[in-house]
Amino acid sequence: MIKYPFPVHYLDIDPQIKIAYCQEGQGDTTLLFIHGLANYIPVFQYNISELSKHFQCIGIDLPGNGLSSRNDYPFTMSFYAESVARFIKKMGLNKVVLVGHSMGGHVSLMIALRYPELVQNLVLFAPSGLEVFTDMEKSWFKGVLHLGSFVYSDAMSLETVINQSYYHKQKTGASSIISDLKQLMSGETGKYWRKMVKTNIESMLDEPVLPFFGLIEVPVLLFMGEHDMLIPNRLIHLTDTPSKVGARASVLFKKCDLQVFPQCGHFVQIEEAKAANQQILLFLAKP
Repeated sequence: MIKYPFPVHYLDIDPQIKIAYCQEGQGDTTLLFIHGLANYIPVFQYNISELSKHFQCIGIDLPGNGLSSRNDYPFTMSFYAESVARFIKKMGLNKVVLVGHSMGGHVSLMIALRYPELVQNLVLFAPSGLEVFTDMEKSWFKGVLHLGSFVYSDAMSLETVINQSYYHKQKTGASSIISDLKQLMSGETGKYWRKMVKTNIESMLDEPVLPFFGLIEVPVLLFMGEHDMLIPNRLIHLTDTPSKVGARASVLFKKCDLQVFPQCGHFVQIEEAKAANQQILLFLAKP
């Protein structure tokens, strides 16, 4: 049985979608944490544990992920953005600070573009959506999605991708994350999981947000890890680095603070939890 670090609650945002969420802390400001590709709430445990001392912190499992409901959902970025917007409204939340990791950052950016009235600030950990892909690059990448190492297609590829998301050898929390995600994708659920992840990746390619960064009015805090092996896409953009794509993206926003951690991988919010939490407190204290 998977055990989350915080009590889990459930909210039906429509008859077909039940969202699992954790709610910690109190305050006028709400931080809403959105996980990345095929992940779940516990990847934010080191952030929620600390930041809930200052704010209300809510972590959600996107539909089809973690402990949220599974169904034949579209699994596009638009679908996730609409689902999170429904959750925010149904919870009766005022403007929230969206905290997104990887694909969750992509979803957060789309929410800020489509539902700006719901968003106060954006905090992005190694988000997807910072790169532009040509039609040829998209077609090539979609053509290799059947390869296990790209789509968490089995327990071995899942473990490989999670381990590659770290830079430091101690890989804080990796064993628990891998164990939990293996349980979530076991048996017949594995077929569902593979379909979801493949569709997620195709949607990230087909629903770009970078061209619209200039339309985002709210302040943005962007974190990148210089040893991130997933973003930018090292198979296609061979000469790019996290600091390069972060710098290019940051100047497109109207207000953006960029923090690049030199000794960090893709799990920025885990490997640099203490420093990132401090930066978030400073960022949200700005008038």
